[in-house]
Amino acid sequence: MSKVVLDVSMSLDGFTAGPNIGEANPLGEGGERLHEWMAGNGPDGELSLGAEVDAAVGATVAGRRTFDLGVGPWGGTPWPGVPCFVVTHRIRRS
Repeated sequence: MSKVVLDVSMSLDGFTAGPNIGEANPLGEGGERLHEWMAGNGPDGELSLGAEVDAAVGATVAGRRTFDLGVGPWGGTPWPGVPCFVVTHRIRRS
């Protein structure tokens, strides 16, 4: 049986990215800080789950805005090479 895992970093006030999100800065200003702990770059620097989590990813689910903003830097998904299902009501422009 397959397993579904929700993996998201969120600030205490409910944000998953910084302000001023755009194509040149898909995580917004300072948004990378929310996710640094996954690579062991947080305040304690010991915890590193990035490689372990990435190796277990079989497919991803993303919102349309996240997908659109991630096409340039990530190829459409933070996990290139695995299927990405985009939740949207609009078709993708070619």
